[in-house]
Amino acid sequence: MTLPLPGGEAAWIAARADASRYVLSEHVIRSLMAGSIEAAQIEAALRGGRIIEEHRHRERDPAYLLCAVHDGKPVHAIAAPRADGWLVVTHAYVPAPPVWRTALHRSSGEPTMSDSITTCFFCGGAIKQVTVGNFDYRLEGRLYVIKKVPAGLCQQCGEKYVDAEVGRRLNTLIAQQAFTGSESVDVIDYATAP
Repeated sequence: MTLPLPGGEAAWIAARADASRYVLSEHVIRSLMAGSIEAAQIEAALRGGRIIEEHRHRERDPAYLLCAVHDGKPVHAIAAPRADGWLVVTHAYVPAPPVWRTALHRSSGEPTMSDSITTCFFCGGAIKQVTVGNFDYRLEGRLYVIKKVPAGLCQQCGEKYVDAEVGRRLNTLIAQQAFTGSESVDVIDYATAP
């Protein structure tokens, strides 16, 4: 189903941001928590961003990649209009190499995970090779973090893939409890926070 977007897609998205009729995905919340993006940057992209890509999926309405500059820094947000009049912000990030040559232009010849794995199993989005900052997992009430993992990242839904060799190495490192350090974890209790 194609949504009617009076005044164009960018104007419709900006109106939703002005009315606070948008929701943030878990991917965006993780970026906020990591400090790699701020709410003001997301709103700048939604309110005044330029649409630089339209992402289509056979089972969903289109999503739009918006680019804006906030406080002198480029920012990208992927916004998906919904038929109920709300907007879903699926991703928000600061564009950077190797995926982005400039804030408006993707790099050419980016390496992919392998020649056979170029699209996401779940959503069909393009997979790009990245180094994932953190893989988090919980085991028996404890939080574990694995850093700097080479992986394929779906540019549409954020699903991560590792090849067989990386998977075997991760399994060995976890089994050996080959921890290289520890970090404290800050916790916010939303219900009781001031």
